[in-house]
Amino acid sequence: MGQFRHPNVLRLRGVVSAGPPAMIVTEFLLHGALDAFLRGREGTLSPLQLVAMLRGIAAGMRYLSEAGFVHRDLAARNILVDAHLVCKVSDFGLSRALDGGRDSDPTYTSSLGGKIPIRWTAPEAIAFRTFTSASDAWSYGIVMWEVLSFGERPYWDMSNQDVINAIEQDYYQCSSSHLSLTCQCFW
Repeated sequence: MGQFRHPNVLRLRGVVSAGPPAMIVTEFLLHGALDAFLRGREGTLSPLQLVAMLRGIAAGMRYLSEAGFVHRDLAARNILVDAHLVCKVSDFGLSRALDGGRDSDPTYTSSLGGKIPIRWTAPEAIAFRTFTSASDAWSYGIVMWEVLSFGERPYWDMSNQDVINAIEQDYYQCSSSHLSLTCQCFW
């Protein structure tokens, strides 16, 4: 985390290692977590402000990808908002450096069971525990949904297993008009 230098990635200020527990010191962001910030603000933030927030998050994630890291826990709860509504990617507890040479796609494969954030994790990462920048892009799509729904919980009250089953059956959280527009962009 100390090596990251980008306006949309949380800045490490220092580490306190004297006595347990060790603590990290980061910059302070006035509005805290993005999901909590958005709740109850529908109608007070313009579409332009929301898009600017999403652009900042995308820029931070692009920086991490180009630096050879996969976040693995991108969610609105792990994005912090400053006084000027600049969003910064944070919480690097699950982040890992990607493996891969010039002839392969950089990946990180988890050999340990460990919990993963199902609602934000790409289907292939759930199935094979293999994470790439593409799996972070899936998570970014879920973050987009969180922002545009003003902090609603993805997949509402579905259980994790129900979320997995729904994704495997091509369930979409958006309206058919939004889905149609998205498909036109890619096909």
